[in-house]
Amino acid sequence: MQPSSVPRGKLVVAHPERKAQRALQRIVGATQCPVEVVDNLDALLKVVDEHTIAVVDASLANTRPKLCQAPARAWIAVPGEGLTAAEGPVVEGLLAAGWNHIIAHPNPILSEELLSTVQKLIRGATFGLEKYMTWGAEVRSYTLDDARDRDDAVSSLARDVVAVGLPDRVGSLVSVIADELLANALYVAPVDASGVRTRTAEPRDRSRALAGRDVVTVRWATDARYLAIEVRDRWGSMDLAAIGPRLATGGKQATSSEGGMGLPLAYACCNQFVIGCAPGVMTEVITLLDVRYKPTEIGRSASFHTFTGAFDAEGGSS
Repeated sequence: MQPSSVPRGKLVVAHPERKAQRALQRIVGATQCPVEVVDNLDALLKVVDEHTIAVVDASLANTRPKLCQAPARAWIAVPGEGLTAAEGPVVEGLLAAGWNHIIAHPNPILSEELLSTVQKLIRGATFGLEKYMTWGAEVRSYTLDDARDRDDAVSSLARDVVAVGLPDRVGSLVSVIADELLANALYVAPVDASGVRTRTAEPRDRSRALAGRDVVTVRWATDARYLAIEVRDRWGSMDLAAIGPRLATGGKQATSSEGGMGLPLAYACCNQFVIGCAPGVMTEVITLLDVRYKPTEIGRSASFHTFTGAFDAEGGSS
């Protein structure tokens, strides 16, 4: 009898503590891909190749932050034993070093986020907030027809979020996040044939019909665990390599052509910050707010993920 599917690639877990090794192996083992476990970085580098997804203790990774430049399918940093959040300086150090996947929060968020991240990487499924929602969550969407619809879209989204029973505090965070992500999609994403950003100096109160590549969409959903907000533009012009270092400094070193404080502010307001890019075609930013816990009960730093993949207008991603 043959298995229904054949696992692609392999996973390696690097953690110095046996209990955490077993927990992480159990989580990523749900992908049904082969999992190898090591307890130090030298051993890790001996078994990693371009097909490997490496899951590394964040504090261990921060002793050699440029580790992520070694050939691998992906490098994922995870916090400690899964019982406490990753410390802010550790997250900032990994962001500055260019890590594409940093999980900041303890269990159960760690387990949910790590499995979603690994499955997306294995399957090449880059786009869509549905990958973070439980089955049956209703997704609502708004399409902006004019650049000046931004304020109405933000207000509608915040109002709808509160209407489903989430607290005003969440509605306030949603307003900030949606406003900044929409501003980035409307005014930072558009580029000319040379890659020069053409809308950054445009007055924010000017009417501009949105058609073709200028169309911007917003989607959101909640499953009583997370509230997900997704904003898509049709330019695919975001420089993913520059985002982590920008977030590490809170946007202080960003130029106006890069969008200034917008994305760092959205990152500071959420618990998970996920970017998917099909270069030259589309950029999607998803922010997730965990609505189960008070802000003081989970990590102060947000998780961070970037994915690159092809986009299929009918099927989503490939």
